[in-house]
Amino acid sequence: MTLKAWMVTLMMLCSGLASAVDKVQKIRTPYLDGWEQIPLAVMEKQAADFPATYWLEGPGLRKQIALTFDDGPSENTPELLKVLKKHGVHATFFWLGAQVERNPQIARDAAAQGHTIANHSYNHPYSSKLIPAVFWRDQVERTQQIMQQTLGFAPTLFRPPYGDISDAEVRWLQERDMKVISWSIDTRDWWVAWKKGSPVEIEQMVTDYLHPEAIVLMHDGGGARDRTIAAVDALIPKLKAQGYELVTVDALLGVPGKQVLAPVAVAK
Repeated sequence: MTLKAWMVTLMMLCSGLASAVDKVQKIRTPYLDGWEQIPLAVMEKQAADFPATYWLEGPGLRKQIALTFDDGPSENTPELLKVLKKHGVHATFFWLGAQVERNPQIARDAAAQGHTIANHSYNHPYSSKLIPAVFWRDQVERTQQIMQQTLGFAPTLFRPPYGDISDAEVRWLQERDMKVISWSIDTRDWWVAWKKGSPVEIEQMVTDYLHPEAIVLMHDGGGARDRTIAAVDALIPKLKAQGYELVTVDALLGVPGKQVLAPVAVAK
């Protein structure tokens, strides 16, 4: 490579790094009024206030996208796993501790297939309504222990139910080397299922608001998810055709996805 070519390459790399550093994280899909959602400005402010801990999207501008699924594992999950396997894609599953207790083999199957398993609380509360110590003990740590016992590891990623978490709770997780993961694209698949809409609506929420290093919110639990599964099956080839690489959230962020917890002392 000539000196001139090296200089051009270096300038392009520096430009890319500057873009990544200056990138303001934001949610692309609009607020859905009337459903007690957390205001988008609140989530975006937390992402700005807790850089490298609270994430709405990836840090750069690569043509990568992370599909994520909440509230499982459930009876929907095996069919979703088949679709992901068919397309050679790994996803990130933000699961409830209570659901892992009910469906341990499904959880093991997903982990064995190379998907990232993450923490979504024990039973889906509004986190900010809890005292931080109670939030950690009864929701996060309880689920960490269940996953460690079921899978042999605990997650490093946590998604607050409804996107609701207090700053104090973010700090609590930050001190324990965990990342808070929200989303930049909300497919509203739960809403489409509620109103008996079309899988195309779920698919279009992604294609209409697609951007580099997006984190996409969907669900494999909390109700019937046949529309979500159909949308994923149709969506993946279209994303690949546009040059997008589908990755897990930990790969997108360049952070570990697993940790091994110290044994918990048992009172005698």
